[in-house]
Amino acid sequence: MTDHHSPDTDPGVMPTFLVLEQDALISSDLIQALEIRGPCRVLHFSSTQDAESALRGLCRVEAAFLEMRFDDALNSALARALASLGARLVLTLGEDAERVACHGWHLLPRPFTERMVHDTLAEG
Repeated sequence: MTDHHSPDTDPGVMPTFLVLEQDALISSDLIQALEIRGPCRVLHFSSTQDAESALRGLCRVEAAFLEMRFDDALNSALARALASLGARLVLTLGEDAERVACHGWHLLPRPFTERMVHDTLAEG
């Protein structure tokens, strides 16, 4: 796990985001796009098992960017745990945006831009 947060701010009062991504370049781009929005805490994981373990003790997650396809997320204990923490679920794999949206989730297609990340967070 990598925990990124603004050094001058208490991580307990900042919005918390989770990034599940194996590719270092993609995770770096996501983390940077989130941090540019303002002070926040970003938890980065390469495996679902590590992410699930780290959720213990968290009260809220604003959004989670998951390297998962819809069917995998639908059957994922991690996605269920994140939803129980209030997280907006954003899948970064797959192409069926309508199916994802019908479930109340979001799809961030690759390749994405910083603006696309921000727009995804601004969507209702």
